[in-house]
Amino acid sequence: MRYTKQEQETIQTMKDYMKAIRSLKREKFHLFEEYNQLPSISSPTLEENKGIPISQITRMNDYTQRRELLLKRIDLFNQYIDEFMLYTLLLPTRQRQMIDAYMNTLSYAEMVEQLENTYFISISTYKRELPEICLLLSQVCHHMEIPTIEKINNDFYEKYIRHIK
Repeated sequence: MRYTKQEQETIQTMKDYMKAIRSLKREKFHLFEEYNQLPSISSPTLEENKGIPISQITRMNDYTQRRELLLKRIDLFNQYIDEFMLYTLLLPTRQRQMIDAYMNTLSYAEMVEQLENTYFISISTYKRELPEICLLLSQVCHHMEIPTIEKINNDFYEKYIRHIK
């Protein structure tokens, strides 16, 4: 299907927007990994290290504060991701499945495999419907700016870190 120059720009903008949301989902995943890797309260890693003695209370305060800050940072990422995912509910099921496969896979080959094996959607259907998906989403996402990890990190710093110092 032929698209006008303005529609092509809109499609490209929405593709960039979806790439940004995808990168936010990956960053959120890594933050969850970091959150889950923090030692438990009774872990030997929270025991006193050799060298500089630090009180257990100080160690616990640092630990709990770090976990709270990670959760707040994850929550900021969730706000952007959830807002976009709400808009995808307006799409037909097959198009939502395509977006879901795109957002949750690590590589193009994995996405193609998931589309074909899980959702029974061919890659030609994906390529044909992707511009239509972008145009539909642009009607509801037109007011939103493309989120970046740097912007979210700056928001996090302004809301939470600056007040701690």
